[in-house]
Amino acid sequence: MLKKDILLIINPNASKGQGKKKAREIQELFRKLGRECTVAYTRAPGHAESLAKRGALYGYDTIVAAGGDGTVNETVNGIMKSGGSSVRMGIIPIGRGNDFAWMAGIPRNQKKAVKLIADGLSSHIDVGFCVGTGHEDGMYFVNGAGFGFEPMVNFRAMDYKYINGMLSYAVAFIYILRHPPKPYHIKLVIDGIESTLDTQQVSVSNGRRMGSAFIMAPLAEIDDGVFDVMYTNHPLDRKGIVKAVMTFFRGSQVTDKETFSYIRASRIMIASDNDCMEAHCDGELFTHNGKYFDISIKPSSLCLIHGKKRQ
Repeated sequence: MLKKDILLIINPNASKGQGKKKAREIQELFRKLGRECTVAYTRAPGHAESLAKRGALYGYDTIVAAGGDGTVNETVNGIMKSGGSSVRMGIIPIGRGNDFAWMAGIPRNQKKAVKLIADGLSSHIDVGFCVGTGHEDGMYFVNGAGFGFEPMVNFRAMDYKYINGMLSYAVAFIYILRHPPKPYHIKLVIDGIESTLDTQQVSVSNGRRMGSAFIMAPLAEIDDGVFDVMYTNHPLDRKGIVKAVMTFFRGSQVTDKETFSYIRASRIMIASDNDCMEAHCDGELFTHNGKYFDISIKPSSLCLIHGKKRQ
């Protein structure tokens, strides 16, 4: 008799409205491998989190997020808020953005992703936690959090209904570049060391890639117990912003010490008396007008079924 130990969380509108069809295909693939899963369809933003939390509390051994980075983020938040450190999380990347799945070595091929979950190779990875304006209870993330220019581009890209992936970010970047953000005057505290600076971007990364192509943290590992923190050292004009973005394609900001700082740390605090900053966690909206953020890492706190992680 097949054991019902897998909860599959999927948006019925995923893959251009093919979510229900995908769910049936995934169920059949698991069944052929001697596993059976229960399907839970999301109904609205935030629903995947509540489904994952209930699934963890109910006692599912494995909870699978079938979707993009948004579905992954909500599922992570549900598992973490359940206190379910023994629950294994799987990912089937069928969304518009799959940056964390790429980092974790999870194949885009649906059949291969299902086989990976059925085989069950897993280990504990780090999870980030951000508290700040509008989110006093905090929000977890596994790939990264961004403050300033990066979330501005990300949120603009999310508004496009008919384009996605790298193209949506490219169009959003061109739009934002017409009116580039003024630098934010912030107090930045990294592992207790305080500095004051004017900057347009702070990135706190657990994974390496954002926006399908931007290597925000080329040296990051998801299980090393620290974040990779990157920020611009001084204000950038349009030309400087374009140059910086080109640097992200190559991941060469580590060596450009004139423009960027790149530091490994476990706790970061960002505060601004006057300027409101946009912020995201795993590409999901954290706030449009934050003035205070406290970001900490939870080492080895999520059990993830993964492939060969990026080296």
